[in-house]
Amino acid sequence: MRTLGTQRGAATTLERTLVPSDPGPGGYCTIVPGGGEPHTPRCDLGGTRSTGLVPLCAFVQLSDLHVTDAQSPARAEFLDRHGDGDDPIASIVGRVGLYRPQESLTLHVLEAMIRAVGRIDRGPVTGAPLAFAVTTGDMTDNCQENELSWYLAALDGGASIASDSGNPTRYEGVGAADFYDRRYWHPDGTPSGELEDLPRLKRGYPTVPGLLDAARAPIFSPGLGLDWYAVYGNHDALIGGTLPGLEPLSAFVTGAMKTVALADGADPLALLTANEFAPSVGQWGLATGVTRAVTPDPRRRLSDFAHFRDAHLQSGGTPRGHGLSPDDPRAYYAFSRGPVRFIVLDTVNPAGGWQGSLDETQLAWLEAELVSSHRWYRDHAGRRVAGIGEDRLVVLVSHHPLSTLVNDFGSGRVLANRVTNLLDRFPNVIAWVNGHTHEHRVTPHRRTGGGGWWEITTSSHVDWPQHSRIVELAFDRRGGDLLIASTVLDHAGAIDPRDGELTDPGTLAGWSRELAANPWQGRVGGRPFGRGSVRDRNVLLVVPAPFRIGVR
Repeated sequence: MRTLGTQRGAATTLERTLVPSDPGPGGYCTIVPGGGEPHTPRCDLGGTRSTGLVPLCAFVQLSDLHVTDAQSPARAEFLDRHGDGDDPIASIVGRVGLYRPQESLTLHVLEAMIRAVGRIDRGPVTGAPLAFAVTTGDMTDNCQENELSWYLAALDGGASIASDSGNPTRYEGVGAADFYDRRYWHPDGTPSGELEDLPRLKRGYPTVPGLLDAARAPIFSPGLGLDWYAVYGNHDALIGGTLPGLEPLSAFVTGAMKTVALADGADPLALLTANEFAPSVGQWGLATGVTRAVTPDPRRRLSDFAHFRDAHLQSGGTPRGHGLSPDDPRAYYAFSRGPVRFIVLDTVNPAGGWQGSLDETQLAWLEAELVSSHRWYRDHAGRRVAGIGEDRLVVLVSHHPLSTLVNDFGSGRVLANRVTNLLDRFPNVIAWVNGHTHEHRVTPHRRTGGGGWWEITTSSHVDWPQHSRIVELAFDRRGGDLLIASTVLDHAGAIDPRDGELTDPGTLAGWSRELAANPWQGRVGGRPFGRGSVRDRNVLLVVPAPFRIGVR
């Protein structure tokens, strides 16, 4: 049961933001409180903003949770170093993203975000009660059954969960003292006879003895206490978000050997090139590289869509299936809340590659859904034609943003240009909510003939700044326009984790946030990417109403 109305606003960034401190030794930053960030009005698509708002719907978006089995044999952390600045191919491959120092703490961040959502009962702009939450893909990191079970248990709540696998008595992932490698952060310190790891030596990372063991301990999640809907992401479907679960990898993931380096003569550039649009040549070298022994665990089995769907159907949360239906092979669906039709897309290319696309069957289904939510629309020639349904406002929801629908690997894939052309014909589409890029971004899309729709892309739980969003839809009674309000949430983890005990999940979530603020790859202007600008976070987005909205 959620506690409504307590600490109202404490988790939003309207009253307080969390920002990196000035850099210390090695450029390392801690987290400090910053000033609140008011809403920025945006009228890029026309219309005007006034204060006569009638609430239509309010919901929470959580994106890219990346609940991670950090000890899994089917992880290719050893490739990440090729994105480090001292590697010869770093300027070509850029940020690799196959290793993060905070990867063992993802479940703790989710628990802290659930607590933050539980402190808020209404949207801060309209006062509308929160109707539901939506998780916009990549709930798991490596499409494993144990990761799936942890994320579901956290959102459902009421049970203890441990993000642990393999050996029940010790941590066997990278970063453990028993498997020392200077390229990884070792929070317990430097073993006797070894040199200090590079994150601590060169980048100012701290020593936090006991952190890896604490990360394996069970935690209790209160659960969201809201209806929630699930969106399929590439990491929910593909190993590392890129590789199909084909032999020998499907057996490798549950087995007793973990790859720790490439085989002699392997070409890392070939393995890391073109993963956007196709699975890696040689499957990242996972099945052929240098290995070490680990404890096998059958709970790490790869999760295909049928298992993903069935696990959601067996969840104790509401609604049953969280949007997915029994005996339905599709990961796309639609549901309504008041005058709003939410259309959930499956943008994963099952053939592989981490960017997205649709197939022809889904595109035809999407067009039929749009037709049913319009009294009129335009045909392929631009002529106005009568629809078959009542006018409803339409919000698309997916994992991938429009600009990343570029993956044509395999056959029959539908890319961004065709989706754009379809949406241009349907005036009731007002927004598209998504994730995937791990970065806040709000983009206007103008429609031929006037008006348009807003694309709202939200950052991840695993990378900086570890935010979620409240999204509110309202009708402006005075101006006649629609308003989409976005308000960003910080999770409830500790601001300075040094003040807490490692037995507290909030302390571990705080460590994750601080570590996420200190990546050594993918920085923009010396700072971690992901936060976007003020025009991408707390914003008031005006949309000219596509039809007369009857509200009392």
